[in-house]
Formats: sequence, structure tokens, C-alpha cells
Amino acid sequence: MKQKAFTLLELLLVFALVGILFGMTLLYAQVSQVRADLNSQVDTFVAYARLAQSESASGKGNQGHGIHLAADSYVLFEGSVYNAAATSNTEVELPPTVEIQNIVLNGGGSDIVFTTPYGATTQYGSFDFVSEQLGKSITLTLNARGTLSY
Repeated sequence: MKQKAFTLLELLLVFALVGILFGMTLLYAQVSQVRADLNSQVDTFVAYARLAQSESASGKGNQGHGIHLAADSYVLFEGSVYNAAATSNTEVELPPTVEIQNIVLNGGGSDIVFTTPYGATTQYGSFDFVSEQLGKSITLTLNARGTLSY
């Protein structure tokens, strides 16, 4: 009487296919997370920029409000000039998969200041949120009225 069983070759083939599928699933999950990081960081930045603009327009503290851009973070600040030592600053660090690059603002620099009473800015221009892992970037454009588009 013959016994029915799997051969070693059949078992190795099944394990190899399961391993390949598992690896592809992990890769897809990682790419999805990086894509979500990039999109959520852009959305969060736009929300903070609109907050800084509205605080300037409302006259909160009778001063402007702004955002200082760096490669791995951005800082919300009060006043017409960024002061790294100010206790009122709010720093937002980006995840390691996202960077701010190609900052081109009117007048140079990396600070956007919204002025009172209209929330306008003289530091208009553009900059990119970039994910090197995805090879993708999202360009944000700020006009003189303080409106962001992307």
C-alpha cells in the first residue's frame, strides 16, 4: 500500500511562494505608510499655516505670526522675526521619511511671517515636502495674500 505525502520539493516550493508573498505584503505596507506620512505632514503643515495666518489677521497679541522652515521640522512663532529661544515657539518635527526642500521665498530665507491685520505676507514663494523613499514630492505655493495651494 502506498502512502500519500508531500515531497521535499513540493514543500520547498510552497514555503518559497509563501515567503515571496509575505515579503511583497511587507513592502506594500511600508510604502503605504511612507505615502501616508507625506500626505498627512502636508495637511498638518497647511493647517498650522492657516492657524498662524488667522492669528495674525485677528490681531492676536498685536503682532504677526509665522513659520520657520527647516529640512526636518518647522516652527510656529509669534512676532515679525523668528527667535529660536522664544518659549512661545511650537516645533513640529517631521518623520524621518519626509523632508522640506527647495525653499524659494521672496526675499530669501526660510521664514514666512503673516502680518497684522490682513494675514498677508511678503515672504511668498514655494517649497517642497519630499519623500526620497517614494521619489515623490508635493510642492506648496504661498501667494502674497497668504493663501497656500498644493
